[in-house]
Amino acid sequence: MTMINFQRAGGNGREMTIDFDLSSIPESSANRLQNLLTQSNFFEIPTLNDLRVGPDEYAYTITVVAGNSLHTVHASDTSMPRSLRPFVEELTELAEATT
Repeated sequence: MTMINFQRAGGNGREMTIDFDLSSIPESSANRLQNLLTQSNFFEIPTLNDLRVGPDEYAYTITVVAGNSLHTVHASDTSMPRSLRPFVEELTELAEATT
């Protein structure tokens, strides 16, 4: 079972916090998130990236619980590792569609 907590703050948009239980969302979305999670090497990304957040920039906190593994990553639009961006974009799109 994989659980994802996604938080976005700052920018010109509203803040959002949402939890995704990959066993409870449509299979196509769950598979896409799982693939993006794997491709991002999420569990290898340092917990704290450079968190300087510029004007109109978002800050993200993502926590993933997968089996016995728990990892949180804090990043901003400019400090986000390139490998993480597709995962964050998918989470944002799903969160906006849900809320």
